[in-house]
Amino acid sequence: MFDHKQPLREIEFELTAHQFALMGYPALREGQPLELQLDGGMLLPDPAALTWFHVQPEPLTPLLVRAAPAQYALAGQIRQAELSKEGEGLAAQESAVLLIDCDGLPVRVACAPKADGMLPWGAWETRWLAGYALLTGLAEDDLGSAVGETVGVTLWRFNRLVLTPGDPNFGAWVESEELVPAPLRGDRIIVTARVHRRP
Repeated sequence: MFDHKQPLREIEFELTAHQFALMGYPALREGQPLELQLDGGMLLPDPAALTWFHVQPEPLTPLLVRAAPAQYALAGQIRQAELSKEGEGLAAQESAVLLIDCDGLPVRVACAPKADGMLPWGAWETRWLAGYALLTGLAEDDLGSAVGETVGVTLWRFNRLVLTPGDPNFGAWVESEELVPAPLRGDRIIVTARVHRRP
């Protein structure tokens, strides 16, 4: 666990099978630098959901606190916002892609609407967001959004949850210093990386 008063030095994120395929299955190893976006995925405006968010005009202490592998409680100011609306009238559905400044790290999240199809009031730039997200690292961004910012990291270690049927390590986490250039199939990869200091 890191000290909230010091800059964040380590971050965990999932490297999905889809993202690894988009990257062209490179050989990744400890000590290798990488530029990527931290993406928190889809958040719901319901604190009972697995991933959720709340927005408000009042300032929050910017935080990014690890709660479980690649899962973070986050809080910070909305620095970028891309709002969209689909449909008309009662069938209208709003959504947003937001960039949150979480303790000096930019985290992009997508926000789903409430049951009435509307986003919670305040889901725009300058407001503050708190929530819970599952972080993914995106070296190749195929989400089609102008919102986002890359961070430089140094890869530190890989934890692989083996889910390949018949593998003797099925259901176990296996730590390694490298990731071989091959499809992940059903396995889950959690990457621990050191964040580069910003000037």
